[in-house]
Amino acid sequence: MDIYIKEQKGYAPQIGHLVSQMDYARKTTLDSIEGCTQEELDGLLSSDGNTIGALLLHMAAVEKGFQIEFFDGRNPNEVEMEEWGAAYGLGARGRKEILGHPLSFYIERLHRVR
Repeated sequence: MDIYIKEQKGYAPQIGHLVSQMDYARKTTLDSIEGCTQEELDGLLSSDGNTIGALLLHMAAVEKGFQIEFFDGRNPNEVEMEEWGAAYGLGARGRKEILGHPLSFYIERLHRVR
């Protein structure tokens, strides 16, 4: 199925375009990581970079954070920051904590927040 950025039924035109863009970004990301091994997901190109796995979890964390802020009208609480903090902030904490997961783990998290 081809995805094009366009208006979506049930949404105001600008919101529909945003939803369409988010869907397109998600599809192209999932297409790009298909078949990645755990070694590829955990690989670092530089000592201060982020892994593919960390970036995937970061995408889920940012989306979850926006949902909490916009829909719940608050900042993430302590429990949510414990779950998502490493992925939200990345950096040294992300390099230390976001390792050892199969591709299915990241895909499940991306689907769960959506």
